[in-house]
Amino acid sequence: MDSILALSLEAMQAGMARMDRAGMNLANAQTAGYKREVMLANFAQRLQPADGAAAPAATAVHLDLRQGTMQTTGQSLDLALSGPAWFEVATAQGNAYTRMGNFRRDAQGRLVTAQGQPVLGTSGEITLPDGIPVIDVQGRIFESVAGAGQARLRGEPVAQLRLVAFEDGAVSHRLGDGLVAFDGSPRLADGETEVRQGYLENSNVRSADEMVQLLQTLRHFESMQKVALAYDEMLSNALRKLADNP
Repeated sequence: MDSILALSLEAMQAGMARMDRAGMNLANAQTAGYKREVMLANFAQRLQPADGAAAPAATAVHLDLRQGTMQTTGQSLDLALSGPAWFEVATAQGNAYTRMGNFRRDAQGRLVTAQGQPVLGTSGEITLPDGIPVIDVQGRIFESVAGAGQARLRGEPVAQLRLVAFEDGAVSHRLGDGLVAFDGSPRLADGETEVRQGYLENSNVRSADEMVQLLQTLRHFESMQKVALAYDEMLSNALRKLADNP
């Protein structure tokens, strides 16, 4: 394919992908714990390989991991994270990670996500104590004194949330229901993140920014489409003139 047409097509495909990302972000602007997706260009990959082979894809999807604001709910099993860590969750496909902390107690007394997947602690699945549990900023879970709603001052924690982090730039994959998988191994995020009981983290999407991104991308897409159409018309005119002058 002609290089100019190929570049125009690549630019339009990248524009469509950016519009998809912006649309998804807007749809999740009110989803607790949601991290917006962004398309990033890898300019090194735009260089044509020396052997003439096709260059690999020059854009990739990344999560914007900036902290969202906190909203208070007053619910004892609503948890928010202030810092870079993730909650670890057991699923049928393996462990996954989430910042969506609207957890609940299942029929077996376990701490689970809204969809019923067990939330993991440092010793495996977490079985909650009777009554209203108290969870401190380190993710330690205590029984509450009957009628007082406070952690026992001298009691030992019955469990501790497993909070993990990943290296900067780790490739992520959305699994649905607020769950994310990462390439690479997690590490314990000791001391890097605080747990806030009775809060949820808001999405870090700003709707106005996403609307601006949509409009800019649409204008760029239209420009690239005009370039492709103009170049195609120029080629057609050239071929017609050649045919008229054998």
